[in-house]
Order: sequence, then C-alpha cells, then structure tokens
Amino acid sequence: MDEWVTIIHPETGGTAEVHRSSLPQHYAAGWRLLADDEIPEPEPVPEPEPVTRAQAAKAAKKADQADSKEK
Repeated sequence: MDEWVTIIHPETGGTAEVHRSSLPQHYAAGWRLLADDEIPEPEPVPEPEPVTRAQAAKAAKKADQADSKEK
C-alpha cells in the first residue's frame, strides 16, 4: 500500500505529498485528498534558447578541433 498521498488546499490551490498517517492534521487545516482527475499535467520541457550563426559556427569549430585531437 502506498503510504504517500497527494493533497490539495482548495483555497490556495497548493498541493503537497504527505504521509498518509498525517492526514487527520491536514484535514483539520483544510486540506483534502487530490482526486485522480485533478492531478496536474507534467510541465513541458522548455525549448533551448536559439543560437546565432556565430555561436553555431564556434561550436562546430570546437567539435572539429576535439575530433582532430582524438586522432
């Protein structure tokens, strides 16, 4: 049995993962269990910053130098 549960505070929208044994104290403070359909979607991975042509050329030059050192 999973001993950790996710709870939500309806007034603030804050969520927390707490041990099941502490639920009575959290209930008294206004928290409740988070329903399965309330689980937020994971945050998407941010796209990397675009690079300029100069930055790309510099990176390519470093890669070429590293390749030539390995030989």
